[in-house]
Amino acid sequence: MTKEMKNKSAFLTHFFEKLKEVKYAVLGFTYPDLANYESDSLHLVVERSDNKTIHRILEFSPYLRHIKLIDKPFVSTITLTFADGTKFDINLVNAFVRQGVCYMSEVEVLRNTIINNIGIKQAAPSYNFEYVWLLHMLNKNNVADHYRTFFSAYDRETRSGIFAHIRGRYFLELNILDELYDFHKRTYNQVSERIVRRKENKWYKKLFRQVQYVPYAVLNLIRTNSIHTKLSEYKKGSFSPTEQARLY
Repeated sequence: MTKEMKNKSAFLTHFFEKLKEVKYAVLGFTYPDLANYESDSLHLVVERSDNKTIHRILEFSPYLRHIKLIDKPFVSTITLTFADGTKFDINLVNAFVRQGVCYMSEVEVLRNTIINNIGIKQAAPSYNFEYVWLLHMLNKNNVADHYRTFFSAYDRETRSGIFAHIRGRYFLELNILDELYDFHKRTYNQVSERIVRRKENKWYKKLFRQVQYVPYAVLNLIRTNSIHTKLSEYKKGSFSPTEQARLY
């Protein structure tokens, strides 16, 4: 394991330990453990009211040197700088909104979570697949290979559940789930039309969401977007033995 991966693993272990009491769901997580987490970002669905709790957890993390926050009405990006200078992004998803259009329900995702074998709360397989697939498709990309491998490893019952979930929600004519991995314009048009026609995407609701971006854009221009870390206020004795081992 490289030093960069070790720092990331130590931080994520500490972060998820502190996050236990928060209602959240990790999206797109495909790793067997945190020691092998290679991605440079993390996507979490959380209620807007829990954003400040997460900011506070990060503020007192012993592994961070600098925290930069770009706050938006539906998704906030927090760029972390570790003690060794490497960076990592955490995206706090408060609502699944793209150009004013709501394409998934954050309420449903938070209501349907599982705890994986390393104690992390994940979106249930059907919603995890839906998020990853929509993210790629709406950007007109094929689903990345590592996601294909991950979802293909699910047992038959789980894959059948995902298949039924997607067909029922988007009324697609599918023979197998794997048909969705490659981008097809026809599928893109069908799914986009289905999403836009949902009641939560009536024109006035879409317009209201679009307008909300304006004040956030202004605030991000005029305010300092840094969260000051509190590591300097700690002493080695403040950490548990496990945290001391990771830090030193």
